[in-house]
Amino acid sequence: MLSSRHFSIAMLGLSLAVPMAAGTAGPSMAQTAADGAPEGFSFASDGTTLIHVASGLRFPAQFKGFTRLKEQATDPSGQYVAISYDHPLAAGKDHLLVRFAVVQIEDMSAKDHYVIMRQAAMSHFSAPSIAAEGPVKIPNNPSLDAYRGTFNGMRDNQPWRFSLTTVNYGPWSGRMTAAYPQRDAAEAEKHLGVLLTEVRLQTPKALTK
Repeated sequence: MLSSRHFSIAMLGLSLAVPMAAGTAGPSMAQTAADGAPEGFSFASDGTTLIHVASGLRFPAQFKGFTRLKEQATDPSGQYVAISYDHPLAAGKDHLLVRFAVVQIEDMSAKDHYVIMRQAAMSHFSAPSIAAEGPVKIPNNPSLDAYRGTFNGMRDNQPWRFSLTTVNYGPWSGRMTAAYPQRDAAEAEKHLGVLLTEVRLQTPKALTK
C-alpha cells in the first residue's frame, strides 16, 4: 500500500497535458525495473515506483485507478522531469489526464510561473476561456506559494475543462495540468480530489551543492 507520505507532492509538478479524446485507446503500461529506469530516475524496492533522484519525489506505477504513463527526464541532469497519469472516465470511454513537471527554478513565484505557462496550457483547446484563477492554500502547508487557474475550452467539437497549478518549493518548482471532458466533470473532479489530497504531503529534498 502506498503511503501519502511517499506519493504526494511528487505530483504537484507538471508539464502541459494534451488530453485524450473520447474513444481513444488507454495508456501504455508503465515501465518496471526490468525495462530500466528513465534518465534521472531510479526504481524503489517494489520495482515499479519511480524515484526522481535529484528531488527524491516518488511516482508509483498505479494509484487508486491512476496509471503512470511512460515518461522520461527532459534533460540528463534531472533538473526538469515530467510524468503523466491517466484515469479512465465514463467506463473507459473518456480519460482524465494529469501531467506533472518538477523543474529546478530559482527565484520565481508561483504566480509568475503560472502566468508564463497559462497561454501554452490554453493553446491545446479552441475558444478557451478562464473560469477562475488565483492563489491556492495548501491545507497542510498554508505558507506554501501556490497558484491555480481553471479553464473551459473546446476539443474535437466537445466542451472540455482543464486546469493549471503551479507551486514554488524554493529551488524546485512544480506545475500540474489536468484535462477532461466537461460531461465527465463530476467524476473527474472526484478522482482528481483524491490525487491532490495525496500530492500535498510529500516535499522535494534540498539541492545538493
